[in-house]
Amino acid sequence: MMPDVTTIVILLFLGFGSGVFVGTAAGTAASFLIPGLTILIGYSTHEAIGTSLAVDCVIGIIAGYTFIKNKYVNLKSVFLLIVAGVLGSILGSTFTSEAPEGILNIIIGFFLLFIGFNFIRNGVKKNVDSLEQKINFSLFRNHHLLSFLLLGGIIGGLSGFTGIGGSRMLSLILIFVMGYSLHQAVGTSLVMMVFIAGSGAVNHGFQGEIVLSAFLILAVSAGTGAFLGSQIASKINEELLARIVGFIIFILGFIIMIKNFI
Repeated sequence: MMPDVTTIVILLFLGFGSGVFVGTAAGTAASFLIPGLTILIGYSTHEAIGTSLAVDCVIGIIAGYTFIKNKYVNLKSVFLLIVAGVLGSILGSTFTSEAPEGILNIIIGFFLLFIGFNFIRNGVKKNVDSLEQKINFSLFRNHHLLSFLLLGGIIGGLSGFTGIGGSRMLSLILIFVMGYSLHQAVGTSLVMMVFIAGSGAVNHGFQGEIVLSAFLILAVSAGTGAFLGSQIASKINEELLARIVGFIIFILGFIIMIKNFI
């Protein structure tokens, strides 16, 4: 069934905003789409999660290609993350109805507010240097295979379980724990998101939890936003990008906190 004009306008707005948002700094369209589709349009939570994961896949393809083209993606690392992430996502999406909320959302919201504020204030290098003076991450960096399999499995499972793509959390881990540059972390996370979000979306699709008409409209607008966002992000200075990413992360944390109390 074709959505009415008002619904189409809302979908175009949500899609474009989420595309720019994710294409610039990695992350997930879920922060826009799940509350937007459920509150503004009236889809069920399961339909919103399934549709959001499908849109994440489109964004990852378009934005991830930009970062691959600019040689910011470590394809070997992506492969390891994908293997573990896809398995985790399929398993996690099977138990979506049990997804944790409440306290977990508050913790995630505070964490993103804190990280976002520090990125805005200090950029990325000062934050990484400060953390490395306090914590030794050599164990993780010296055992890439086990680290990436572990990270991929955990983030994939959380993505399929909650409908939240997890690539922003992965990008932060790649920066702070694995020592990646911001551009490398964002690009790697976006490419991984294609497979993790895609596998979760397929599982939801088999359960009839993707609204096809909404997905087609969202895919076009989100793809456009992702292309513009990734073009900008792949070309600007890393410290400026860090502050843009910090602002986006801060806003996401704020949205999660507000959503938890609505």
